[in-house]
Parts: sequence; C-alpha cells; structure tokens
Amino acid sequence: MDSTPKRQGAPRTPAFLGGSAIFSEPVYVTRALAPDRRVFAERVAAIFRSRWFTNDGPTVRELERRLTETLGVEFCAAFANGTVALQAALRSLDLSGEVITTPFTFPATLHAVVMNGLTPVFCDIDSDTYNLDPVRAAELVGGSTSALLPVHVFGSPCDVEALAELGERRGLRVVYDAAHAFGVSVRGRPIGCFGDLSVLSFHATKVFHTSEGGAVVGVRRESFGRLAMLRNFGIVSEDEVTGVGVNGKMSEVHAAMGLALLEEAHAEVGRRAAIAARYRERLSELPGVVFQRFAPETLRNHYNFSLEIDEAAFGLSRDAVHEALRAENVHTRKYFHPLCSENPSYRDLPSARPEHLRNAHRVASRILCIPLYGELGLEGADRVADALFAIQAHAPAIRRCATGA
Repeated sequence: MDSTPKRQGAPRTPAFLGGSAIFSEPVYVTRALAPDRRVFAERVAAIFRSRWFTNDGPTVRELERRLTETLGVEFCAAFANGTVALQAALRSLDLSGEVITTPFTFPATLHAVVMNGLTPVFCDIDSDTYNLDPVRAAELVGGSTSALLPVHVFGSPCDVEALAELGERRGLRVVYDAAHAFGVSVRGRPIGCFGDLSVLSFHATKVFHTSEGGAVVGVRRESFGRLAMLRNFGIVSEDEVTGVGVNGKMSEVHAAMGLALLEEAHAEVGRRAAIAARYRERLSELPGVVFQRFAPETLRNHYNFSLEIDEAAFGLSRDAVHEALRAENVHTRKYFHPLCSENPSYRDLPSARPEHLRNAHRVASRILCIPLYGELGLEGADRVADALFAIQAHAPAIRRCATGA
C-alpha cells in the first residue's frame, strides 16, 4: 500500500450535492478486531472439554494474569462488562455522598455513580484535552465529596499528578474511568497505576476486547478480594455470603476471545498509529479542524481520532459535516453529544447548569470522531480526508441544503 501522503487536487463534488459517494459501502467509526479463528477455536475447544464455562474458570484466571503483566499493574479483576466493573469499583471503596465527575463521557460513567446511591457533581472539562479540569474540580469539593471520577477521554491521560494531589489534600478517593485507555502510559508509567482504581472496557469497539467485558485494575493487590466478592453475589466461600454483590463475572468464552486477541492488539495499535499520523498530516492543512491535545510523553493506543469543527473557519457546523460525510458512506460519531448533564435523569442537578459547563458544551457542539481502525488502511484514511476537503470546498452549497447547517 502506498505510504506517500496524498495531496489535495481539484475538489470532487460531494455526494451530498449529487456526486458519487467516496465509499461504495458504509465505513463506520470503528470495526471490531477479530482473532485468528483457529486460535480462538482451540481455546473454545479446551473450554468444551472441561465443561467449565463460567465461575472463575482457568481461562479467566489466565487472562487476568496476562493482563496484569501486559498493563504493568499489580492486579486485574475481570468483569462481564465495563459498566458493572465501574459499579463494583465504586462499591468496593465504601463511598458516600458526592462524586465529582465529567459530563463529557458515555452515560455508563454517570449511571455507575447513581446506581451506587451516590450523587454526581458535574465538573467542566479542559477545552484542549477534554478531560476533567483539576482546578475547577478543586472548587467543587465540599463536605459531602468522597471521590473524584475522571475519564481518560479518547485515551488521553488526565492530569494525573494534579488529581492525585487534590485527592490527597482533600482526603478523596480517585477512580479513573479508563474505558478508552487500554495500554496507554504517560511519562513511562502505565495508566492503570494512577488513582485508587482504574476501570477498563473490553467492549468489541475497543482496541482490545473480549466482545463484551471489562476489568478493574490497580496497584493495591488487596483490592482484588473485595472486587472478586462483589462480582460473585458477595460470596466469600461455600458457606459464607458477605454483603451485597452482583453477577458480574466474565465467562470463559469471553476470556478466550481476549486471550486470542491479546497479541494482535499490539499490532492493531501500530496500524491505527499509522492511520492517525496520516490523518493528522492531511487534515492539518484543512481550515477549521482542531485536534485534541494529549499530555506530554503519552504512549497512545489510538482508540479514536477526534476532530473539532470550528464552524467559522470550516464554513459548516459539526452537524452539517456529519450529515455530508454520511452521504459519502463515512459514518462518524458526535462523541459525547448530548452531554450527560443534559440527560433528563441528571439535568436538574445544580452542577448540570450550562453556565457551569461552558467548555463541555462548546466541545460537545464541535466534536466529531472519524473512522479509525486497522483495516481502514492508509488508502481509506486518504479517502476520508478527501471527502472532508471536498465538503469544505463546497461549504456554501452544502450549508444551503444541510439540515444540520
């Protein structure tokens, strides 16, 4: 495949205005990584021979061991999905009162807080990194605050030093939603080593996945026992059940998927890195496109490639660009719009008022995630970039017709 960046020539007519779509079939924002069928089949065959399909089986235990090593943490507790993992992580710390978190996240982050009987307090984000603003978070800490729940948005590490200092100074637990951040490190330290606990998602859309799954990781090995109990109904032993738990166990078949993909995930990150570099080189020439800023010395996993569309400079709103790209068979996502603070379940909270979340509202109105996965290839990335250049070149005509203009 040609590795030379394609230069923009005369702009083509966008499909939105009657031209041919740049892709003949839909190209989605991501595509699930698939394991070698034979490797996966061999692992599943071993499960069938043992008839041990769930309940802390040897495949789950192997995955937990391998992930502990891969992620550079002291323990890994596997769960059925990232949402129940986050619920268990919060539960394991015996929190009460309020938890400061971000509105710029997937709804599961907020749902896990509320399902633990805790009250979310929305904090504005940094306008460049999209992560929780530590300065603003410090201003929100009150007598009922028990924890911080930041999110490493799109795999971009939060200001972990500032948040650690805030947590220590104010006696707060720090739990990271690291759903996007598998394999990420900052300044040479794995992302799962920060805070009290970090929660990963292994949903099929992620760089590494178990089709459905998640995990809680961290540096305190003693945390594992409580988490293992919480994911298994609160059962301690055959004759003892302590406290309240759920059925949050990962199955053996899901763990087999993860083990079959673990080595492949490293190669996938490399493929995504090449595509992300091509996007950045091509799209840096496009007026009105702003990139997310990452912390210095970040080892990235390239989970997403996000753009902010500056309407004044681009000539179209984010929604109009989203609509025009859909006509090209390029399916983008407006992550995270609407904000969680706009959810009917949360919008009446005092902290949800838009004037308190100006950066989050601004970013949510401008953000667009474009396709990024290994199979897209450099040629596919060039075609996505070509579509964006054509859309921008025909912005006035599109603006007259687009419902999102």
